[in-house]
Formats: sequence, C-alpha cells, structure tokens
Amino acid sequence: MSTQNASEHFMEVNGVKLRYFSWGSESNPKMICLHGHTGQAHIWDEFAEEMSERYHVLAFDQRGHGASSYAEDGYDRDKFVNDLDAIIETLNIDRVTLVGLSMGGWHSILYTSEFHPEKVEKMVIVDIGPESSEEFKKSFTEDGVRVEPKIKFSSFEEAFNESRSNNPWVSDEGLTRDLTNRLNQNTDGTYQWKADPNLIIPPLKDGTDENLIRRYWEGLAKIDCPILEVQGMESTLLDSELKDKMLSTAKNLSWVDVPNAGHVVTVDQPQLFINATREFLS
Repeated sequence: MSTQNASEHFMEVNGVKLRYFSWGSESNPKMICLHGHTGQAHIWDEFAEEMSERYHVLAFDQRGHGASSYAEDGYDRDKFVNDLDAIIETLNIDRVTLVGLSMGGWHSILYTSEFHPEKVEKMVIVDIGPESSEEFKKSFTEDGVRVEPKIKFSSFEEAFNESRSNNPWVSDEGLTRDLTNRLNQNTDGTYQWKADPNLIIPPLKDGTDENLIRRYWEGLAKIDCPILEVQGMESTLLDSELKDKMLSTAKNLSWVDVPNAGHVVTVDQPQLFINATREFLS
C-alpha cells in the first residue's frame, strides 16, 4: 500500500512547517492521525486508505519528524499539543476523530481534555497510556545505564538488520517501506533518521515527569467521548496492572489486543489494526 490515493500538503503553524497527507472526500467526517516519537505519517498509509471511504483522513508529520521542519523552539509536549490545536483551527474543523500512536496518543489525550473536548467525536490511542510499565523502562537500559539510541548507519542493510533484531513481527516488505520513509541517505552513503537528533538523543521525560503523568491520568479521566485502546500483544509498554487502571479510570474506554505486533501496531500488522478499529469507527 502507498499514498497513491493521497494528496501531499504543507501548512505552517506555530513557526514550523508541517507536511501532511490527505485521503478521501473533504465532505466526509474528519480524522487526524498522529504518529509516535521519531516516526512519520506513512505509518498510517494502509489504515488511511481503508478509512477514506467514510472519513477525510489527515496524517501529519509532527514537528521535527519526517518532512516537517525542525523546531527552533523545541519539543516540549505542549508544543506538539499546541500544534494540533492550531491544525484544527487552521482547517476550520468542528468535529474530529483523533487517532494517535504512542506520543500521538498523549497529544490526543491532552488536546481533548485540556483544549476542546466538544470537538472530539472519538479517539483511538495505540499502545500508549499515562505511564509505562517497569519492564518497558528497563528495556532502554543495560545494568541500569541508559543505552544511547543509534542515529547513523553505515548502510540501509545495517539499519534493516538492527531494526529486525528488535522486531520479528513486521514483514520484510513492511519493514523496508517503514525504514525507507524514516531514513535519509547522506552524501557519504550513510543513512540516518529523518527526525531531528534533538528528539532522539535526550530520553523522553514523559515516563518520569510526575506532572506529565498526572496530566495524562487526569486527562483520561475527564474525557467523555468513546476511546479505543489498541495494544500490540508483544509490546511491554503497558502491563495488566496499567490496563486495569486505565479501564477503571476512563469513562468510556474499550480495549483490543492485536497479536504478533509490537509497539507500532500499524506497521507490524496493518490489516489486523484495521480489523481491530473498524467496528469502533463505523
């Protein structure tokens, strides 16, 4: 699947130039899709194509990601949420369905609970919660010391092999397509992530910042619209304890587990993700 039926656009909000893809008739109900940390809009290609029969789907490269510009004013969580607010205002959207993977889910929760709950009709959050499991936090450390993420690769094959070692579930075709969309080739033949290095090197503070964790939990509790959580069954980001707490905290939360999928469910199992969300979004 590709973006052959989508149109590419750019808009400037809050001093950053954002790329986005549009599927479906502009007269359809609006859906905005937000990728995760260091990701890009193409993770929604198959899903957006399917949803375009009944939605006008907009998938964004968020600030500092993909083909959007780097942000001189930084990447605090509220910067992203302010961008989402500006997107919705700029496009004059009155009602929207938000679909957010990982940090895109955080942005959806904060926008809906702190900005315009009346504008959000439904929400899908993918493999994310107000906080992460202890097992997930340990996956980024060795002997208690944080492992620095790799930014540059000597070849596409090196990037592929390293990504494959962490993800046995995605197909070769799906992984190749995802990496092609996430990597740039430098003049010396090496490859590096398209995302701003200032996003990649510093560890995300969401998992340790008590204020952000509080806001995510309080936001989840305040939201009235229906929410669907889609979790990759191979992901360790959310454990059973967090699942139970989220289900008891939220007013209207449903949960679907997708087999043979890690964190980026839409890349690992695109058709199963479509199947998991179809009834909720119909």
